[in-house]
Amino acid sequence: MSIRRGKREEPPRPGERRRLRQMAVSAVLLLAVVIVKLAAPGAAEQYRQRLLTLLGEDTDFVAAFSAVGRAVSPDGTVGEALNDAYTAVFGVRDDVTEGGTGAGTIDGLVYTAKNTPENVCLEQQVLGFAFDDPVDGAVTDRFGYRTDPEQGGTAFHYGLDIAADSGTVIRAFADGTVAVVGESSELGKYVTVAHDGGMTTLYAHCSRVTASSGQQVSRGDPIAEVGETGNATGPHLHFELQRDTVYLNPIYYVGR
Repeated sequence: MSIRRGKREEPPRPGERRRLRQMAVSAVLLLAVVIVKLAAPGAAEQYRQRLLTLLGEDTDFVAAFSAVGRAVSPDGTVGEALNDAYTAVFGVRDDVTEGGTGAGTIDGLVYTAKNTPENVCLEQQVLGFAFDDPVDGAVTDRFGYRTDPEQGGTAFHYGLDIAADSGTVIRAFADGTVAVVGESSELGKYVTVAHDGGMTTLYAHCSRVTASSGQQVSRGDPIAEVGETGNATGPHLHFELQRDTVYLNPIYYVGR
């Protein structure tokens, strides 16, 4: 008598196991996004990029679930829970020293409380008004630490550089009032616009400024033209975004 044997199930290969873990982690962290969105919509928007960054990575599932629980508990905070979730996913960061906590990453560089300027916020903020790109072009230099193209050495770049031909129209990022029209050796010809909620935008290295101080402008109105005045290596717009005296990363709002 012959005995029929069922087909033996082979254990998942390493690549398959990794994909299964990634799927499970994505589900956990997607749940975190949904819970935080329902429990604290304002905080969810502020930390949206950080949460989405975590999706699809390997993690310690128990730690991740605990982090989600703390995010919605009365005595927990979203920021602390996300830091815990980050550690559960990536492990302890070598650059985080005693007394310092992780603040985010830009182009692969991890920013901590110790190396991030005090007047900089790395998290995405809710602006509270409609906005649009100030000029059409490719981003050639981002917000954050970089090697200074003129003098060398490392310095913090407080805005975005957007390449465009000289004479290209620069538009108001949002409704507001033209505050300052000026010129300096660093920024060249520049203009600033004040917006609601203590927000201010700066447009630098212009060939000329066409708006006047005190002028009311609407989103998309022409206010200047691209140039390479001041400390510039070619025609482009240097664009900055501030809330009160704190610089925000414009990449969250430009080139969407």
